[in-house]
Amino acid sequence: MNAIAAEWIKLRTLRSTWWAVGIGVLTSLALTVLGAATVISRWAPDRTGDHAAMGVVVAVYVGVILAQLPLGMLGTMAISGEHTSGMIDMTFVATPSRARVLTAKAAVLSGVAVVGSLLIAVPGYLYGRFVAAEFQPSFLPAGAWTVIAGGTLMIVVTTLLGLALGMVLRNGAVATAALVGIVLMLPFVANMFSWGDVVNRFLPTYPALQLIEQVPDIMPTWTAFTVLAGWAVIPLLIGVFTGRRSAGRP
Repeated sequence: MNAIAAEWIKLRTLRSTWWAVGIGVLTSLALTVLGAATVISRWAPDRTGDHAAMGVVVAVYVGVILAQLPLGMLGTMAISGEHTSGMIDMTFVATPSRARVLTAKAAVLSGVAVVGSLLIAVPGYLYGRFVAAEFQPSFLPAGAWTVIAGGTLMIVVTTLLGLALGMVLRNGAVATAALVGIVLMLPFVANMFSWGDVVNRFLPTYPALQLIEQVPDIMPTWTAFTVLAGWAVIPLLIGVFTGRRSAGRP
């Protein structure tokens, strides 16, 4: 717990933290409100309450995942800045275990990512229900929880992927470029080839979009969750391994 408390103090005292979270939340919330209003205005008059509620949730979480890149950049900055300033050496003196340091940073960043997603989702959902009031949307149909979990997980995974890239590459600009490449560029490039559908199954973007019902289902829901989560867990394990090697540990 002491390591988590120390990482939270470091993160919240950085001005860049509030800029990244603020830009991500405000931009995504504005786009969520605009997108929800546009989508709902096109609904057929005979839409049922359950379909209306599901439509609101999907529209909201399309907006939520737009915050992934600012929060992913926060992940890269959370550790690359320490490498640049040399503060990482002091951190490892206080806490020699690389795994413990990275786990504490991951826990704090995951909490920030979840809170950020809620700051977008809750106002967006309330606004969507208000705009869709004539359809009398139900509260939350069963399928909505998959969308909520998938959208939230994508935000957390992108943030932790940024952290892992910052740990491995030790340069904020390079780590951010790698993050953008993995999340945005690789899926676009893959779609230009006949084998793109196969490759996209193993990238984080398609499983996330499938979970929030923006693309056709090409894999079971549990597989989509597993692939998405793997993009946080595996890079973090690589980050721990490279950190130990750089410290001359076995």
